[in-house]
Amino acid sequence: MRQLVLVEVALALALIGAALGGLWLVPTMVVACALVLLAVLRRRGHAMQDWLSSALALRARRRALEPSAADVDPSLAPVVESVPSLRPFTYVDRDRRTVGMLGDGSFLTAVVRVEASGDGLRPVSGARSLPLSLLGASLRVDDIVLESVQLVQQVRSAPAPHLPEQSVARLSYAPLQEATGAPALRLTWVAVKLDPELCREAVEARGGGIEGAQRSLVRVADHVASRITGAGFRAVVLDQQELNSTVATSACASLAVSTRASRPEAASRARTAETTRVWRCDDRWHTTYAVGRWPELGRAATPLPRLVSLLTSAPAYATTFSVTLRPGAHRGSMDIAGHVRITGGSDTELVRVRRTLEGAARTAKVALIRLDREQLPGVLATLPLGGTR
Repeated sequence: MRQLVLVEVALALALIGAALGGLWLVPTMVVACALVLLAVLRRRGHAMQDWLSSALALRARRRALEPSAADVDPSLAPVVESVPSLRPFTYVDRDRRTVGMLGDGSFLTAVVRVEASGDGLRPVSGARSLPLSLLGASLRVDDIVLESVQLVQQVRSAPAPHLPEQSVARLSYAPLQEATGAPALRLTWVAVKLDPELCREAVEARGGGIEGAQRSLVRVADHVASRITGAGFRAVVLDQQELNSTVATSACASLAVSTRASRPEAASRARTAETTRVWRCDDRWHTTYAVGRWPELGRAATPLPRLVSLLTSAPAYATTFSVTLRPGAHRGSMDIAGHVRITGGSDTELVRVRRTLEGAARTAKVALIRLDREQLPGVLATLPLGGTR
């Protein structure tokens, strides 16, 4: 659409220049040609104007990056560096139960931790999964309309990728992993995100202001936890400390660095950095992809749990899969956005894992788009914050 607009503007300028003639002809034609080139030229698969805008945005983010304030929880510090307005909004209900929330003044997010209720410590590949229809039905609860519901699943691989090929742990665990497809650790969270402007009446009915928004969000979070429990899982709405720790875990932040940063004598320093293809947090490197095309749906298609298992099977330190559901343009419809983030201990390791992930995506017929120059927005989309706007 933007390319078409540029071509139309170029044609209009050319016509104006031809009509005016004389000295006006040359500059208008030069500008028209420049606009046409901007519309048709592509760089690394992206339209030139998109490439320029993303490059300028990356440059602006890198310039604006500063260490978080001393009073920020070290668990949140890596994210707050990139989103300075993000802060906790702790809520305590009538039963003195604490519910953790994060927001920036325009939204609030609460998180539900989901665990399998079976006897196995690690669910095997193909085990019963959380149905997306359950989450989609939670976009509207009573008179409360959510901005989004997000499912985040992080897989820690085993054997650990840094172990030598002939190590005892690798040789012992590899046959078990091949037989069951079970990862070393699978963490699942559901984030519910509330924009008070989308349900003003519901917020006002519960007291208005930030308290009304918090009560609305707690109502939805409890509803989601109840529905998940009814589906046969264990579900817990996180308190503030648990929520902060969850954000750090999902970002693969270093516990040792967070501990050092919490000391009064610790020097203030940035813990994150962004390049064209990588976002770094402490001693971990991340690359994020957006799902550009989902595989064909239907009885013969790959089920979502199997698809997630394929995309998270890369031998990375961690692989994070995120699906964000939003109300669609038509009543009863939903918009779905998917992201995959791989994490490694070095840039070299990440290159190897990227190739494995891209190969798995081709096998599953999923189109993954690496978010070059947009790694930070991609990372934020894979953290349990409810998705990015």
